[in-house]
Amino acid sequence: WRKGASVLEEFLLDYAPASNWGNWAAAAGLGGGRVNRFNITKQSKDYDADGKYVKHWCPELKNVPNSYVHEPWRMPEQVQKSSGCRVGVDYPAPVQTRFAPPEGNRGGGKGKGKGKGKGGGGKGGGYNP
Repeated sequence: WRKGASVLEEFLLDYAPASNWGNWAAAAGLGGGRVNRFNITKQSKDYDADGKYVKHWCPELKNVPNSYVHEPWRMPEQVQKSSGCRVGVDYPAPVQTRFAPPEGNRGGGKGKGKGKGKGGGGKGGGYNP
């Protein structure tokens, strides 16, 4: 976990030591107690519902409709063409993996934007094998 934290320290644009190192330690299970499973799609929908932050840092998503900005790989081909953002060409395709999280831990949330740590379970769209 320390190697991962150190590498990200060099590459994150919005690096903050407490957040980076604290999150890596927690992800490694060093905090004791509850293990948090970070769901970036749910967090993005909760804290950036209109996609302003995402579109600022990923300009290739600037014309993508808000309903797809957090999961651009779900855009139908016609939407990809009209927004000028073709997945796998203008924006990276999702990483393919054989890993599948346990049922009920897939997250996705509804993007309520309250940021109170609620939600994330269920069969939302946070994972795309």
